[in-house]
Amino acid sequence: MSHILVAVLFFREPFLKVSSLDIKALDARALSLSLVNVMSSSYDDDDDDDERPTVNSRVETLDGNRGFCRYVGPVVGQTGTWVGVEWDDQKRGKHDGKHNGKRYFECKRGKEAGEEEEEDTRASFVRVQKVATATDFVSAAKEKYDLENQEQLEKRLVFGKEDKNGSYNNNSDEEVNVTIELKTKLSLQKSLIELERILLPNARLARVNRRAGTPADADEARASSSSALNDEEELFAKTFNPNATHVDVSGNLMTSFAELGKIGKYFRNLEILDASDAFYDEDVRDFDIDGTSTLMKEVALAALQFRNLKTLALNKTRTSWEKALLIIEQMPNLEELRLDRNELQNIKLVDEQASRRYFPKVKVLSLDGNRNVKWNDIWALRFLPSLEILYASECSVEHIAYENDDESSNNNKRFFRNLRGLFLGNNSVCSWQSVDVIDHFPSLECVRLSQNPFCENDSASRHEIVARAGKLLSLNASEITEKERRESEIRYLRNIMAEVSSTNSARLEDDELDAMISSEKVLAKHPRAKVLKKVHGERALAGVQTTKCTQSQQQLESKESCNDGTTNAGGASSSISLALTLTRKGKGSKNRTFPKSVTVARVKTICEKLFGMKLGTSTLAIRDGDAKENFIELEPDEDTLAYLGVESGAEIFVL
Repeated sequence: MSHILVAVLFFREPFLKVSSLDIKALDARALSLSLVNVMSSSYDDDDDDDERPTVNSRVETLDGNRGFCRYVGPVVGQTGTWVGVEWDDQKRGKHDGKHNGKRYFECKRGKEAGEEEEEDTRASFVRVQKVATATDFVSAAKEKYDLENQEQLEKRLVFGKEDKNGSYNNNSDEEVNVTIELKTKLSLQKSLIELERILLPNARLARVNRRAGTPADADEARASSSSALNDEEELFAKTFNPNATHVDVSGNLMTSFAELGKIGKYFRNLEILDASDAFYDEDVRDFDIDGTSTLMKEVALAALQFRNLKTLALNKTRTSWEKALLIIEQMPNLEELRLDRNELQNIKLVDEQASRRYFPKVKVLSLDGNRNVKWNDIWALRFLPSLEILYASECSVEHIAYENDDESSNNNKRFFRNLRGLFLGNNSVCSWQSVDVIDHFPSLECVRLSQNPFCENDSASRHEIVARAGKLLSLNASEITEKERRESEIRYLRNIMAEVSSTNSARLEDDELDAMISSEKVLAKHPRAKVLKKVHGERALAGVQTTKCTQSQQQLESKESCNDGTTNAGGASSSISLALTLTRKGKGSKNRTFPKSVTVARVKTICEKLFGMKLGTSTLAIRDGDAKENFIELEPDEDTLAYLGVESGAEIFVL
């Protein structure tokens, strides 16, 4: 049996992925590696008061639940120290701060919508040991990235015998001494001083700077404060890359936007900041953007630290629209703003002057998940000068409208003039007229409309959306090809023609059909009907029954069908006979009978087998009038020959 020396090294994040190894020379039963999990630290019951959570601070339990600390101390009938928590998940608790008849604390946050009549279970007590220790930005970054004390972790896991060349050979059948080293590749890691992206999501950050001790008197406090500030600046300068461009502190435990602003103070070139999923300035929603309160000044000053920021994410932070405006006013270079799931509502009109003040360069705005946002709130943003992409999925949009602007012409519209993408999935849009409006937006070319009531089935409704919105290039994250647009428009036009023809008992001549399609009644329901008739008229007419047969015609057809022996119970023919003609090399023609319900795709497959063609390479067409070289292609594949107007005795050309 081989002698084995095992060196086990512990580190917080395994950067090494160990592949399968050939260890035939080893006795597997002799190899035993123990994996040690380092559990997250928590507050001990006998910790100093400075280490315990403070009232109104944000806390997170070891199992990942978050809330506000409302009480720290004893609980009657229980031993040890307890923390009273008002949970973010308002259904998680057991009471509202009153336990066994005694009031320990009051819950400060308002109840969520729809919970007024339910029992108040926003809070409960947890032992102090179950509350995770909060940390600061520097400590969290060092814990995740700093490998200064792990210089020895340089090689990979090695099996085998070291040969004369200094390399390891595990193909030998000899018994060998094996050294197992579990190490990381430092070449894959950069030190903090080099990092341009510092990603610390859900790192339990309660503050940016490290917590300082409490000085004895005021003079000492001022001196200590000044000294601590200098020390912190020096620490940041020595620890981090001052030119870092991306910081992610989402899911933090900070309680004020002013604290968040310290990050901008140390990283002046920051371009991307994700500070989502947090409570800043607890539930202060009534911001007057022209007011002069102390809190407003603090928020504005903190935002001022991010002058070069281009992307800001404040999703799920309970940030009001007014507070968001106050923040972004200090960020003149901002290009992307994300305010998802912030319970926004009643967005006031941002006129041209205000748009230039707050949104001079914003190209992307996300309002996803704000369940009270309606179309009027979106329309209030119509003057944003640079807006290109607007997300508003999972809101309460019931319709889309584009109102006329008296001060602009058709060639120079002011409203949403640069908007290219509008994403309204999972809303309450209930009318096809909302789709017709899409073409009124001067630059709109990409939309998401999935999971809205007007389209019962997203896949089945896609062709009609494509046909109704002529300028779209992408729908529901899928590109609209030239072929798809052509097929969708022809199919939609055939439906319009069939709808128009069904109201008349006599045959419609072409000029009569044109007049009806151009009528106000039809255009009110199908605004693109006239344009589509002009573009696809001939091809559409090839696939729609535009006459109501007279009784004698029906009798004649029935008699012919009887002679062929192909009638059904109602006297109408249930099959059609076709001449299939190959136009390629090795031309030929074959007669075949098909049921009227046969699809274009099925006929293609049969033709490819009949003529020995490669599957999926054929195109079917009928002759356009008397011109021998002009053909009308039969499409789309899922349509039946009967729907496309192909009658028995017709000649189908295989191109």
